[in-house]
Amino acid sequence: MELNHIGITNKNELQAIQFYQDFLGLEKTREMLLAPELSGQLFSLFQEIKVLVFEKPGLKVEVFISDFQHANPNFIHFGLMLDNFTEITEKAQRSHVEIIVGKHKEKTVYFLKDFSGNLIEIKQKS
Repeated sequence: MELNHIGITNKNELQAIQFYQDFLGLEKTREMLLAPELSGQLFSLFQEIKVLVFEKPGLKVEVFISDFQHANPNFIHFGLMLDNFTEITEKAQRSHVEIIVGKHKEKTVYFLKDFSGNLIEIKQKS
């Protein structure tokens, strides 16, 4: 079994493109409209939803453009193994991308937050 794709919500199309294409360097490969009927069947949200698909070899992210808010804390995230961790964290600081650092005992965990508040865990490849 392998990961096929990640599906997340983003509040704004331009911000999704700025983060996933311009910042992370993924290619926008597709754009589609999810019909209200299908959206209702799958997500109980009976409205047309725009979906942007961003890809790189081994990674596919489907971004649902909607200002729908979750009532509960959002634990949804995906993780990226980075070839150059330092390069991405420095780029995040220059690009005003929020970096979240969590520490517990000997473990440190790093997350980026995209412009709609989605969490992306980042780790250095060994």
